[in-house]
Amino acid sequence: RRPHRAPGRAAAVGARRGDSARHHRLGSARDVAARARETVSTETADPSVARVSSGAHASTSSPEDVAPPKTDSLPVARATLLSVPLLWATYNPAMRFIYASDAPPSPAELTAVRMLIALVPFSLVLLSVARDEASRQNDGQPSSSDGAPERDVLLLARAGAELGLLNAAGTAFQAFGLERTSATRAGFLLSTINVLVPLGAAATGQKVTPKVFLGVALASVGVYVSETSGLENPFASDASSRDAVVAAAAAASDLDFGAGDACCLAAAALYSAFTVRLGTYAARLDAAELSAAKALAMTALCVAWWGFERAAGASADGSPASVSVLWSGASSGLLGASAVAVWGAVAYSALAPGALANVLQTRGQSTVPAAEAQLIFATTPVFNAALAAMALGETATTNTLVGGALILAASLAPFLADPDEDE
Repeated sequence: RRPHRAPGRAAAVGARRGDSARHHRLGSARDVAARARETVSTETADPSVARVSSGAHASTSSPEDVAPPKTDSLPVARATLLSVPLLWATYNPAMRFIYASDAPPSPAELTAVRMLIALVPFSLVLLSVARDEASRQNDGQPSSSDGAPERDVLLLARAGAELGLLNAAGTAFQAFGLERTSATRAGFLLSTINVLVPLGAAATGQKVTPKVFLGVALASVGVYVSETSGLENPFASDASSRDAVVAAAAAASDLDFGAGDACCLAAAALYSAFTVRLGTYAARLDAAELSAAKALAMTALCVAWWGFERAAGASADGSPASVSVLWSGASSGLLGASAVAVWGAVAYSALAPGALANVLQTRGQSTVPAAEAQLIFATTPVFNAALAAMALGETATTNTLVGGALILAASLAPFLADPDEDE
C-alpha cells in the first residue's frame, strides 16, 4: 500500500512541480528569443538586407520580414538586359527630332532637363528611403555590432555618387567629342567600350570566359562593319560612289589624333567603368533605389554643367545666353506647337531610354556579369537600324545587315556557354 501523504505535503510537491514547469517554459522562451536574436544579427550583417517596413509597423517587424533583395534567374536577367538596347535605340530618333527644331537646346541644357524629368519618378523611391531611415532612427531600432544598417545607407549614397559621376562625365566627354570630330570616327572610338568592359571586369577579378572574349572580338568586327552602313558599295561602277567611300574611309582611319578623339575615348572609358562598377553594386543594393541614387547625383552634376555653360556664354560678350525652343514661350506663358512636340520628345527620352532603361540595366546586371552584359548592349546598332527602317523608312544597306548579323552572333555566345561556365 502506498503511504498516505498529508494534504499540506501534497500541496507543496504540486507547487514545486508547477514552479519547475513554469521555469522550464520560461527557459525555453528565452532560448527561442536568443536564437531569434542571433539569427537577426547574422542576417543583418550583410549590407544587402532590405530595410524593414516603414511607419508605425517598423518596430514590430519580425525576422521573417527581413530578406535579401531578390534576383532574377539567368535567362530572365538576360532577357531583361536585351530590352535595354531596344529602349536605347529609340533615343537617337528622339534626339534627331529635338536637334532638328528651330533653336535646339545645347547638349548641357538638354541633358540637365532630361535628368530633371527622369528624377520625378525616382523621387518617390528617394522619399521612401529617407522615410524608412528616419523611422528606424526614431524608433531606436537596434543595429548589429558592426553598424550594418548605417553602412547600407552610406553604401547606397556612395554608389549613387560614384555611378552618377561616371555617367555624367561620360555624357559630357561624348558631347564635347561629337562637336570636335566626325560622327563616323566618333562611332569607331566609342565602340571600344565593347573591349574595355571585359578587360575592366577581368582587371577587377571578375571571371570572363573565353567564349565571352570571342564574342567581344566578333562584336567589335560587327560594329566596325555596321558603322560604315551609310556608305555605298565600294565595288560600284559609279566613280563618285567609290570616291565617297575612299574619302569616308580615310576620314575614319586618319591617324591625326585630336581633342575630339581624346574626348570620345575618355567617354568610352568612363562608360566602361560605369558598366563594371554597376555590376558590383547591383548585386548588393535594390535596383530601384540604386537607380534613384545615381539619378540624383547625375542630375546635380548635369544642372551644374548647364549653369556653368550659361554663365560662360553670358560672360563671353556681356549679352544673355540665347534661349532654346524649350523656353521660347516662357515670356508669354504659351508654348507653340513646335515647343510642345519638342518637350514631348525630351520627356520620352528621359523616361523610356533614360529612367526605365536604367532600372532594367541595374536589375539585369545584378545577375549577369558585366562582360556578358556588354555583349547584349552591343546589339544597339542592330535595333537602331531596325527602328530606322520601320519608323523612318530608311533602307538597310549590305553593311548594316552583315554587321548586324555579326553582332547578333556575338551576343549569342554567352547563351551557348556550358552550365558549369554559367555557374
